[in-house]
Amino acid sequence: MPSLWKEIILETLLGYVSWSLYHGLGPMIYYFPLQTLELTGLEGFGIAFLSPVFLTITPFWKLVNKKWMLTLLRITTVGSIASFQAPNAILRLVILALGVSSSLIVQAVTWWSGSGLQRYVRIWGFILGQILLLVLRIWYTSLNPVWSYQMANRVILTLSTIATLDRICTDGDCGKPEGKKNGEAAKGMASKPNWLLMGAAFGSLVFLTHWIFGEVSLVSRWAVSGHPHPGPDPNPFGGAVLLGFASGLMLSICSWFPGSSLIWWVAGAASAAGLLYLPTWAAAISGCVLAIFTASLWPQVLGHLISSGTSPGKTMTVAMIFYLLEIFFCAWCTAFKFVPGGIYARERSDVLLGTMMLIIGLNMLFGPKKSLDFLQTKRSPKMLFRKSEKYMTLLLWLLVGLGLLGLGLRQKAYERKLVKEAPAEEVSVAIWPFRFGYDNEGWSSLERSAQLLSHTGADFITILESDASKPYMGNNDLTMWLGEKLGFYTDFGPSTRDHTWGIMVLSRYPFVKSEHHLLPSPEGEIAPAITLTVTIADKLVDFVVTHFGNYEDDLDRKLQAIAVSKLLKNSSNQVIFLGYITSAPGSRDYLQLIEHGNVKDIDSTDHDRWCEYIMYRGLIRLGYARISHAELSDSEIQMAKFRIPDDPINYRDNHKVVIDHRKVPEKIHFNPRFGSYKEGHNYENNHHFHMSTPKYFL
Repeated sequence: MPSLWKEIILETLLGYVSWSLYHGLGPMIYYFPLQTLELTGLEGFGIAFLSPVFLTITPFWKLVNKKWMLTLLRITTVGSIASFQAPNAILRLVILALGVSSSLIVQAVTWWSGSGLQRYVRIWGFILGQILLLVLRIWYTSLNPVWSYQMANRVILTLSTIATLDRICTDGDCGKPEGKKNGEAAKGMASKPNWLLMGAAFGSLVFLTHWIFGEVSLVSRWAVSGHPHPGPDPNPFGGAVLLGFASGLMLSICSWFPGSSLIWWVAGAASAAGLLYLPTWAAAISGCVLAIFTASLWPQVLGHLISSGTSPGKTMTVAMIFYLLEIFFCAWCTAFKFVPGGIYARERSDVLLGTMMLIIGLNMLFGPKKSLDFLQTKRSPKMLFRKSEKYMTLLLWLLVGLGLLGLGLRQKAYERKLVKEAPAEEVSVAIWPFRFGYDNEGWSSLERSAQLLSHTGADFITILESDASKPYMGNNDLTMWLGEKLGFYTDFGPSTRDHTWGIMVLSRYPFVKSEHHLLPSPEGEIAPAITLTVTIADKLVDFVVTHFGNYEDDLDRKLQAIAVSKLLKNSSNQVIFLGYITSAPGSRDYLQLIEHGNVKDIDSTDHDRWCEYIMYRGLIRLGYARISHAELSDSEIQMAKFRIPDDPINYRDNHKVVIDHRKVPEKIHFNPRFGSYKEGHNYENNHHFHMSTPKYFL
């Protein structure tokens, strides 16, 4: 073969492209039901993953092995990266689905055809592509750059096109498998009874890797708890996950490693259970063990897959059926309220994880005892195989080193931003439902959101609907991204394994303590809450932040209001409530919080509200504002400003309402960037004060 280094690097880049396409389709499909809170029919684009079924048709298999057709499929695969440049979400979804379909067919053809060394490098390129994905996400603070930034998308498209053109030039022999055995496998002439198990194991391994190791911070978000013992921070602990994954790959190529033993499967199953059930550090360590276990399986499972003795179409179709079933079940576990049959999947991640581990275990114990080494036949030069293994090991650790460097540089930059602010008697707070970092057109909104939040000047920000760590939302750690971007202390919770939509807290001031709560939710979606204590101007101020369930679930809302009112009542004399209540002002749930939580509404005269509320006790209100969302989310930002009295018992609150900012001190003004006082809704596509705000209190 030509330069092995070039071959390995190009295949790794194309492996990264394949992983990115598979990761990118789920969030694009999920965007549409997110807008309507019900299935839209566009979920059917998930069928793109089943394209290998066409390979079970003999004429189609012969067709895709022709060089011109394989060239077309390769160009379609790499061209779908340009879907990020599409003018609308529907077109982007269509192009992305075509890319996923083409990529899977290309993989089936190239993994089952060609010389042993070619296939060995291609398959390992796919594995190393996962490592490249993790490293790039480290450097881009949890985001996959190809789906987040226009410039990065163009650069990756250009490099991938170059790699694809090079592969096209070397595809001439793809239809000529090496040896009788591989030829029979490619044509489906021999059939073994365990091809179904091998396909199921591969699909489950792909999903397990996507679900838990699609980004190195995910394990920390599974293990998170409240301060002062929140568990490991995603940075630098993500480095341990990356090292664990790389170590697992290294173990897989050691001849002495018992990768198919019952003991190793028990260790993997125990680590999966530990990640799901144990607290903080114990769960995180379990996650690292699971990373080693998962990575160690990749060469073995892929070896089983391509030696299964049946047609690639059959085996790959089974694999993708299992992958699709698992990712949909994962979505059903949290979105059970909005999908048919959701009651049966409600909070059953344990069933999902347990089923995957069982399938993988059965394949380990009863599958053929083969890894990718069987591709080294008598005709294959052993020296080239050893060389390629050496080069791939070097590339693996080079990528790991780059990843660790990225984490270190990010951590230093973040610590520099966390310079303590000068003590202030006034505090500005904000609440915003975030819609998981996607705007109303389906594009990433993070950069614009960071700019908007920075302009508000808020000291304490609650962002709801912020757990995008799930695979169908992009595996993005939005809390870490915004915290590092804005230089805020962060709290995230409850844990992503608790099946809520997530609450993110950003604070200029460090947390003294916090506690994550799951509110009573017998009928509807799981409602989260966080109680926190923050030191501001040498005074302790409590915060209660929450996201209630749906309006339709009356019993849930009633119980949740009772639970939160108790949290408010048990808080200190100085407390701020930032909540999404799904009830109108003056309603039963509103009065429950006011009367039994012993708090006051920031503006009890504002009757044109529905979900977002700011309440307080033991503070002096200074201002209240509502800022239009301008399609960045489906909800506005609400803000309030307070002064912390020296004596929380003997003080006088402000009651006089002023709408002329010139009549109040400049230091308590809201940012004039958002305009001036405005009555009614702001329907223009910009962020502007509206709904008869801002108001000031004297």
